[in-house]
Amino acid sequence: MRRALLLPLIGSAILAAFSVAALPFSRGLFRTAQTPYDTSDARFIVPSWIVLTRAAPLVPPGVAVLVRTEPPDPTNDTYLHRYGNALLPGRKIVPAALWGSPTSPDVVRGAKYEIVVGQMPPLPPGRLLLQISEGSVWRRER
Repeated sequence: MRRALLLPLIGSAILAAFSVAALPFSRGLFRTAQTPYDTSDARFIVPSWIVLTRAAPLVPPGVAVLVRTEPPDPTNDTYLHRYGNALLPGRKIVPAALWGSPTSPDVVRGAKYEIVVGQMPPLPPGRLLLQISEGSVWRRER
């Protein structure tokens, strides 16, 4: 009689363990996520998220900010313009590219700050304010 009750209980415990192990959060159960995208299929957004959130306290409200990738990629720069608007409220985000096409140098020239996701730019655009592995933040010199 005891064996008849114990076997379904063990089977249930094994099935429950497999179910918990298959949950998306189980990979990071004992470490906190750095961004909301760490465990999603959109992991490519993580560096952008990190750079933009770290740049927020360095860039004063109301100023024009250029957000771009290095090396330049018009498709990713289009998305970065959107992320910049979302993660840097109160700033005027200058697009490095829109709809996959680079914007004119006249538009880009008006930015006082530059946030670069990716490698360091070959020519520094100004005074370096922040450098992390995901990117850098610059105060542009005119």
